[in-house]
Amino acid sequence: MKALRKVVASKKSSKNASKVESLSDFLDWIQSFRVETSMVPFYRGHSRKDYQLRPSLFRNKAHRKDEKNIFRELISRHPQEFREDRNVFEQLVRMQHFSLQTRLLDLTFNPLVALYFVCNSHADLEGEFITLVVPKERVRYFDSDTVSCLANLSNLTGWERDQLRKISKINELQKSHAGKRLLQFIRAEKSYFLPEIRPDDLKSVQVVKPKQNNPRLLAQQGAFLLFGLPSELNDDNEFEIEIHRLPVHASSKSRLLRELDRININESTLFPEIDKAAKYIMAKLTPIGGESEE
Repeated sequence: MKALRKVVASKKSSKNASKVESLSDFLDWIQSFRVETSMVPFYRGHSRKDYQLRPSLFRNKAHRKDEKNIFRELISRHPQEFREDRNVFEQLVRMQHFSLQTRLLDLTFNPLVALYFVCNSHADLEGEFITLVVPKERVRYFDSDTVSCLANLSNLTGWERDQLRKISKINELQKSHAGKRLLQFIRAEKSYFLPEIRPDDLKSVQVVKPKQNNPRLLAQQGAFLLFGLPSELNDDNEFEIEIHRLPVHASSKSRLLRELDRININESTLFPEIDKAAKYIMAKLTPIGGESEE
């Protein structure tokens, strides 16, 4: 963590930053927040300031324990939707797209996209724009072995994941029931995978670049936080993810949404499905003359 603290070049602490009242304020803040070339920033927007960096699946204890069944149930009902997915991580991304609770948390490469999500709901509550700064070498791709290890935790029972939390050495993990089960699932997608799963990897949170293979991911320039055994990402974490927070007052949200709309950041462009486009079009219409045409 000490090395990480040195590479963020911004002299302006986001924890003491002024609240954003307009898009120009926001762009000024983005310009002042400088990151060294060895690092890469990702962004996330919370419409409620008290919202935690915790995946939807982990917000309900019962759902978390039942993850294995939740994961399988959707595939069982709609197998055709998952026929092109080559691994469990890609299946999780698709499930996230359909609003199923998963161990993923959405990120974006585009700060304007994150700002939209700060403002698009809870108009009466203060929101928060979050920047996550990560060393480039710690950013994983969709086909990473580490990503396979974490994603396949979804195939285990709650008891098996609890067993893994108690293990700190590779040889212990290799001999354990849970370790053998996890290896079995990983090898189902990577037959070459060696039995050398690292317990520290399983206890981590990883930033992952997915395949940009659906219109919404492309529109939102999406990435993900993939959670292993931890249930929440804290500001003071050991995963080399530095977190900066910028408050957005409730009274500024409507103005920011209007200004974002002028540069084509809106529901229709970020959710390119036809039903979202139709909803956006109807919301923009205003009655003319007070009468409708029969």
